[in-house]
Amino acid sequence: MLTRGINALSGRAAKIFHHPHKSTALLADRLLADALRMAELPSPAPGEEPRAAFVLERLNQLNLVPVVADSGSVLARLHTEKAADESPVLLFTSLSSKRWHSMESLSRLDAENAVGAGLSDSLGPAALLSAAENYALGDFRPPRDVLLLFTTRPAEAPENDFSPILGSPADRPFGAIGVRGLSLGRIIHSIGSWSLRITLSTETDEASNRLTTTLIEIARSLLGITWDGEGKTRLFIRRIEAGTGYGLTPSEGILEIELESVEGSLLELAMNAVKATAEKIGEASQIKTETAPLSFIPPGNPEKSGPLFEKFRALAKDLRIKVSEENGADPASFFTAEGIPALSMGIALGKEGSSVDTIHIDSVETGRRLLERLVIEAGT
Repeated sequence: MLTRGINALSGRAAKIFHHPHKSTALLADRLLADALRMAELPSPAPGEEPRAAFVLERLNQLNLVPVVADSGSVLARLHTEKAADESPVLLFTSLSSKRWHSMESLSRLDAENAVGAGLSDSLGPAALLSAAENYALGDFRPPRDVLLLFTTRPAEAPENDFSPILGSPADRPFGAIGVRGLSLGRIIHSIGSWSLRITLSTETDEASNRLTTTLIEIARSLLGITWDGEGKTRLFIRRIEAGTGYGLTPSEGILEIELESVEGSLLELAMNAVKATAEKIGEASQIKTETAPLSFIPPGNPEKSGPLFEKFRALAKDLRIKVSEENGADPASFFTAEGIPALSMGIALGKEGSSVDTIHIDSVETGRRLLERLVIEAGT
């Protein structure tokens, strides 16, 4: 079914090159076809080489000149008639997916939905390729250069793919837009976030559940802390695990938590408090504890993104897209923290499931149009 679906989509999308002024829905067909193909490629993989190779092939087909960074991320610049040294609008997306499956990622397609494991993760890269394709056709002409960035490292990693761009006079963006799969119309007001892993271990061979008890005590203690008087800081338990198998006494345990705060200083205090709490309880129980960071996203600067959010709301209203707003960690804050207007947006409607994603096909064209119009607005 997948092959027939992709062939049908690609067949219609191929007509664009012969009839460039036909319905732009053909570009949405190509976008979805690229997403379906990319979703099949294994991820995570070293350097995300299979997916990066797919992106390079598509960009070369469009006669663009992609560049591969030292990290393996892929960049391409869509030039305008403006001065070559003018700051571009950055479009960024991630090539990786933590939900790829050798069988479930072979997506299924019907008249209304596309279904497959990790499919929403491949929509972001496909949307950037779609913008590049419409640029190559001459139908997408933003007011300033557009820099496409396909990252291979997680945005929240200690060393991410944004630092070289922020440090480059030629590439430092005028504005930045992150593109993900879901959900179209959702606005995220970015707050800071630390993800931490607390590892517990004991070398003693005993019949008691001392390690498990200690693990639960740390979790309860952390959940009972009032982090600040105004409720600006929150803690979430994301994973708790202990044991080696049925009938065996646990000798190792893991507690993964996420801290969120709108203020960087409060976030730092909370992280230090987590480390101190885990260490104190571990010492009292004679259990070894180690706390290590998994990811970090800085608090954003909401004032910098205010005008861009307003443009997003206006465009969404014009396209009859329902807007929802929420607080959460968003990689766009790496740019607002540097004084650069930025936001992230979804390209489609649907549902991200634990095993498979469901994408509403009709929403993809609306998301594609919103993205291109927002790029034009962001560049003014």
